[in-house]
Amino acid sequence: MDIKHYRKKFKENNLRLTKSREAMIEVLDNQHLTFKDIQRGLAKKGFYNVSTIYNNLDFLIKNKIVVELYINDTKFYDLAMDNPMHSADSHIHIMIKDTNEITEINSPEIFEYIQKHPFFKDLDLESIRITISAQRKKK
Repeated sequence: MDIKHYRKKFKENNLRLTKSREAMIEVLDNQHLTFKDIQRGLAKKGFYNVSTIYNNLDFLIKNKIVVELYINDTKFYDLAMDNPMHSADSHIHIMIKDTNEITEINSPEIFEYIQKHPFFKDLDLESIRITISAQRKKK
């Protein structure tokens, strides 16, 4: 991860990138983590305050840097800023149940198809988030 890229984005958007926010971004890099996972990762970096972790998560979510996912009654967090697989508003996650792996796909044609559905003709869609639960096929 190039944290310089995030520093630049924060500065461009007049956001404050604290050391604890920077550490959280580093912990979340290319991972879908629960709060406990984030807490353990930050503890390894010397950040232990639970309320600071909650406040930083809230800040990063409000500023569309991180997204919350609900998969199988569990909340996960994922970096969204400049993620090549999705934006904070529109993305697809696939939970592969036999491995507990969460993966992402970028499919603009699916989002376009949904947006063109007659049901949405009088609505301005704010976000499209799709979570798919799957298992590997038996051979």
